[in-house]
Amino acid sequence: MKKLYALFILAMASSAPALAQWNTNATPKCIFGLDYTDPETGEAKQGGDYYACSPQVARTADKKTWIAWRTWGKKKVNGINRSAVRTFLQLLDRDGNPQFSEPIMVNDYSTTTYWSKYGLGVAADGSAIVTVADGRSEEATLSDDQEHPDGFSPAIYKIDQEGNFLWGLDGVEFRQFTNAAYTNCFVVGEDTYFTFFNTTYDDSGIAEDMSNIGTFIMRINDDGTCAWEQPKHWSNEFIQPQILPSTDGEFLLFDKSPDGSLVHRMNRELEEVWGEPVIYDDNYYGGYEMNHYRIVSDGEGGACVAFQRFMGQFSHNIRVQHINADGSLGFGLTGLDAYNAEEYDHNYPSIAANAETKEILVQFASDLGSAGEIRHQKFNYDGDYLYDERGMTVASKDPSTSNGYMFSVKGIGALPDGNWVAIYHDLAGYDRASIILRWYDKDGNRTMSKTIGRDLGISDMSYFVEPEAIYLFYRETRPEKAPGITIFRIGIDGTYNVTYPDTPTGISDVHTANQQAQQVFDLNGRQLSQPQRGLNIIRKADGSVVKQLR
Repeated sequence: MKKLYALFILAMASSAPALAQWNTNATPKCIFGLDYTDPETGEAKQGGDYYACSPQVARTADKKTWIAWRTWGKKKVNGINRSAVRTFLQLLDRDGNPQFSEPIMVNDYSTTTYWSKYGLGVAADGSAIVTVADGRSEEATLSDDQEHPDGFSPAIYKIDQEGNFLWGLDGVEFRQFTNAAYTNCFVVGEDTYFTFFNTTYDDSGIAEDMSNIGTFIMRINDDGTCAWEQPKHWSNEFIQPQILPSTDGEFLLFDKSPDGSLVHRMNRELEEVWGEPVIYDDNYYGGYEMNHYRIVSDGEGGACVAFQRFMGQFSHNIRVQHINADGSLGFGLTGLDAYNAEEYDHNYPSIAANAETKEILVQFASDLGSAGEIRHQKFNYDGDYLYDERGMTVASKDPSTSNGYMFSVKGIGALPDGNWVAIYHDLAGYDRASIILRWYDKDGNRTMSKTIGRDLGISDMSYFVEPEAIYLFYRETRPEKAPGITIFRIGIDGTYNVTYPDTPTGISDVHTANQQAQQVFDLNGRQLSQPQRGLNIIRKADGSVVKQLR
């Protein structure tokens, strides 16, 4: 068994203040800046473009927000500086206050996977689920002149709202996979599905053992145990499947094959419920990620999907499909064309569904004709076009007067009473953008518009549209604009004073008890009589371990 100090993951000693609360006006707040203290040397540094990069966010049922991000730096291994990418985590309460005085460092292994995919989700009890891929399986074999490991192994963590590592300080790890840089997680009820794909090649570029190649899925039980002895080999292809909860503890799994784009309905044992998958589009997309697919629940156990079909160089067609819970296709064998014409210069779809009104709204970019446009189209669940034949123009520009800077589509959200909100960027130049929010009623009439900032550098934006408010999260990239992770909230009425209804959240006792610390250790595993200045390891009465910075 490893000693406690070997399991310990360092906490970041950040010098950037944690700003409290959501914005109270139209100015976004930078909550995690770029200035920080190097955890190895103690030096104050500015992290540059790779500090606080690739942010991800996830909302809890009790209106809190988990934020994860990555840093790129160095780590000393056997006295030698190695490349290191670390994953950090912070929790905001519903008023926007950070809950940890310092962000939690999730993993601390030498790796170069700053480009890789990692995952963030929320468990049923409000804990964060984080997936990573790092060099933990290779670190001990690094030669003296080797800066970084050759491979990376997947791992998944569960961290509660007090900062406890519920599945261990190393998480649930699969060190037998040594080249699995793409990971993700999906929560269905009490279960978490951990997905990753692994590539292991010899010098000739030919796979040595196909049983260890391709996409894998493991179900992790709530207590951190694995449901199966080994991850299930899902496919020989390198894909990132998407999972959407359905009904009866089952889920929809979106996949692809040479025959087209597929959806499966699966039970907890990863068995087909429909007997075979349903092809909802016969177009095959050969990329690693399925990021051209946008998937939301229809509220009835099925799914609404918007996707771009590649029609030739610089030509795309935006299609929409409704998949019922029984596997039947509501919009025909290949979906419906959002523009409803044999013209193909469309791209970047986003989608939302209103389960109350049984309507689907799609937002997409159009470069047809002489103007760059953002357009909307709305459907009911029966596949009828609810706007004009070509949809509705939300915004447009003449390229001759805009120097080629158009729009960036970000998202669309359903509001109460059949209303909608559109989110996009108006680009004025390189790294210069405004965030535009526009509200529409159920008939497509614009009721309100808000402009957020006019000279922003925006990267990696995420958003949530909820009945009370709209939330934006992104990485600010311009140094003079307090770069770091920025948060923004606006009520659905356009004001900044958001109130929440006093209704039960469905979460009870989300690890908020003040557990008495039983043992205190330093970084070398020596037991202390009381916490000392710096980093401490606290073993609590229930056996859980938490890091504490004094």
